[in-house]
This record gives sequence, structure tokens and C-alpha cells, in this order.
Amino acid sequence: MSSHVEKSPLLRFDDEEWFRRLGGVARSIGTDGFHRELIDLFGASIRHESSWIIRYSRVAPPDVIYTHNVSDETVDIYNEQCSGVDPFSQYWKSNGSPGVLTLSELKNSSAESIIYSRIFQAAANVSDEMGMFFSTVGHCCFGLFLEREKGHFSKADVQRAQLIFPALEGYHRAHLGWLFNDLRHTNDTEIKGFIKRPTLIQDRFGVEVYSNESWNQAVASDASIMSTVATLFAGSSPQTRLLKDFVLKSEVFDRDFPLAPGGRMFVLEPQSSSRDEPDYISRIASILHIFTPREREILTLIMRGQNTGQIAQKLEISKGTIKNCRLRIYRKADVVSERALVKKFTPIFQSL
Repeated sequence: MSSHVEKSPLLRFDDEEWFRRLGGVARSIGTDGFHRELIDLFGASIRHESSWIIRYSRVAPPDVIYTHNVSDETVDIYNEQCSGVDPFSQYWKSNGSPGVLTLSELKNSSAESIIYSRIFQAAANVSDEMGMFFSTVGHCCFGLFLEREKGHFSKADVQRAQLIFPALEGYHRAHLGWLFNDLRHTNDTEIKGFIKRPTLIQDRFGVEVYSNESWNQAVASDASIMSTVATLFAGSSPQTRLLKDFVLKSEVFDRDFPLAPGGRMFVLEPQSSSRDEPDYISRIASILHIFTPREREILTLIMRGQNTGQIAQKLEISKGTIKNCRLRIYRKADVVSERALVKKFTPIFQSL
């Protein structure tokens, strides 16, 4: 990332230019450039050096949609080494909700946070990030991020972002509704990129409103999919079913959703996926995904030199539980001793 970019003066909310840009966002609803207009408005009154738009999912890796003033090399590092330990992604997967959040609020001593700081923040020359989360469908969201090279976003910055969030979220919901409504008439729209997985949308009576080609192909090869859809449709909450080759997930739409008020969306997810990461640190980092949150917590404390007794006291659990957890960590990391474990993970934890 380069900070040698001519910076526009920050806008006040009562500036004429602010309202001109607000109108630009409104005019872009339903177009491919909508979220770029939205993040430009987000950053117009908050100092930053670069920006990202990332689509997050609770069941799939993050997907970088757009960047400004970010090098291709930095994006590659994020995709290949850091997307799995992105703290914003972890937040969305665990308890995410729409709103404003900064990296400094999320940072902690976990292994994921350490990896993210060492690899991504160093490569991107980022000291803090501020994100806005906008819910979509299928357990996904759009994250709009402003990056700062020095210092942290202040309390006033956060308050300013929180002040404009309801308006930007309203525009986002209007854009989302427009895209889905457009499916009634054509497939030549941004929504083709928005719904990448096999997807079916039914109205509240169970009548198909939309299905993409990958959904139709999956149904043609597995007749049990539609029979399972019929059993899930009667429910009033999101549900999940395990099929032969897929995991079928359903989500209920609000009554004000334009395409299918009160209807449902069904999405097929592969049962498992893997990503090849040639870099040594990336391979070590990927091991973290097989640890439970408790095992990652204990691994972090081991790497900080704490013994079984100290860890048990800190976490307020028995030494026996710590010992059993250590054995599971060794087995998952494919080592037979603490010495080997420390050696394996030192490239991530050293100099921190």
C-alpha cells in the first residue's frame, strides 16, 4: 500500500459536497458500483489511507470484492495467508451483527490475532482498521473497511461512523432488495456474482421465485435435495440438513423483502473444502483451524512459556484437563512433545 496519494479534505455532515455524494449513493442503487459509492461516502469524513470491501460468510472463506490504494501483493498475502485468521471474519462467524467495529477493539493475545498482526498488518502497513458490517442473506455480510497507517481510530471517529451507519445500512438494504427483485426479470445482473453457491428462493407459499444453474444441476443429480427442502420449508427459523454431498441450509426472509416476502432461501454448501497454501507460515497457520477455541487459547499460553499449572490457574480449570488438551494439540499438530510444538509454531510467535 502507498500513502503517497493526494488526499481530499474531510467533509462535514453539513457540507454541500456531503449531500451531493449521498445523492450519488442513492443513484447507484442496483448498479455494480453501489458499494464503491458507499465506501467512498463512509470514508469522506474519516481520515484513512486505503479501503477494502470484503464479503464475509459464516461458512465460507472471506471474499475480497474491492480495494483502493492497496497493492495486488497485499491482497494476495491476505487471500493466501491471512483470510483464515482475519479477526473481523472470526467476529462475524461467532457473533457478528451489523454495525461499526475497529481492529483495536478486536485485538487480543490469541494465536489468530498474533498471526494477523505479524503477517497482514506488517505487509499492508496497517496500524488500525475500521469496519462497517451490512447483513445480506445466507449468513453473509458485506464489510466496508477503512485502513489507517499510523495510530488508531479515535472515539470521535467511531462515533462519526456510528452516526452515519443507519443511513448507509438503509441504502444497502434498498440495493439488496433491488438486486433480488431484478431476478424476476433477468440473470444479467450483479446478483450473479452475489449468489455463487447453488441457491433456491421460494415465496411464502413454497413457489419457486429463483434458482441458479448450479442449484438445478445439483437437484438433477440428487433427488433427495427437493424432498429435504419440503421438510425444511415448514419451519420458522434457519435450519441445516446434511445430505450426501452437500449441507443444505435455509434462511427465512422478512415480510418486507421485495423478491419473496416471508419466503425462504435454500443454499447448498460443500461438506468440506481445503485450500493449498505453499508458504510455510501459511501451512502452520492453517493448522489453527483444526483446533477448538480452547485448544487455541492453551496453545497461545504454551507459546508464551506458561507451564501446565500456570495455564490451569489462569483458565480456572484442572491440570488434568490441561494435560488432556495438550495431548490433543500435539496430535493435531503432528508432534510428540512440547519442544517440537514450540519449534513448529515459533515462526509465527517469535519477536512478538
